[in-house]
Amino acid sequence: MDMAHLVFIGDSLTEWFDWQERFPTQSVLNLGISGETVEEMLERRDSIHERAGTPDYVFLMTGINNVLSEQYHITAAYSEIIRNFTTWWKSTTVVVQSLLPVDMPWISNDLIRDINRRLAEISREHGAEYLDIYSRFVDNNGRPKKGVLSDDGVHLANKGYEEWAKTVEEYLGK
Repeated sequence: MDMAHLVFIGDSLTEWFDWQERFPTQSVLNLGISGETVEEMLERRDSIHERAGTPDYVFLMTGINNVLSEQYHITAAYSEIIRNFTTWWKSTTVVVQSLLPVDMPWISNDLIRDINRRLAEISREHGAEYLDIYSRFVDNNGRPKKGVLSDDGVHLANKGYEEWAKTVEEYLGK
């Protein structure tokens, strides 16, 4: 792939990874903010638009902070973010990435799978791509694979980041 301008937008999962190091031949902007909810990203969408310029690809992942706070109705705000991004960036590929599984006693990964199904639908409705990373993180029983999550059950271990980055790399190479 020729030099592309990649923008990664999300919460701590996005912020805490060195995407530029992973994609050294690309121009990478990391706009992840630790602790951010879907609604907070919606609030900063104009700032994201200004800072991002005209990217070739926008990779978006948000919502797990809502889920951890038991706020499951995120699709309306998420839909508005995607609609804005696909309207602003006509020549940009907007890639909505699935939420990742968690290992928390009060959160069912069935709930996350349901949200991901809805995110895939919203992506199609607004002309965005949907990238399923979730399925790369779970075993045949639907539980997080060993070693992908850190001890807190939400953040990623190095193995998790490697799997995520590999999925993005394969997507960009297609």
